[in-house]
Amino acid sequence: MKTTIDIDEKKLATVMRLTGVRSRKAAVDYALACTERSERVRLLFENALPDEAYKAALDPAYDLTAIRAKDRPKHHVAH
Repeated sequence: MKTTIDIDEKKLATVMRLTGVRSRKAAVDYALACTERSERVRLLFENALPDEAYKAALDPAYDLTAIRAKDRPKHHVAH
């Protein structure tokens, strides 16, 4: 969706520098994805499962490293 918004140029430049993305759109997409993920985690912990339920809650095929690599911008700079 195309839209016009005012964006803090310093924050945008910082996101682009830290992530290595080269376009403003990619920086905004990355920031939105990170915010969504952060909020999902926050909500998960607000409504946490009882301790005994955690063992059954995680798929053994779950690969956090692969998921993070997929979500990383294509031009991400490794630190």
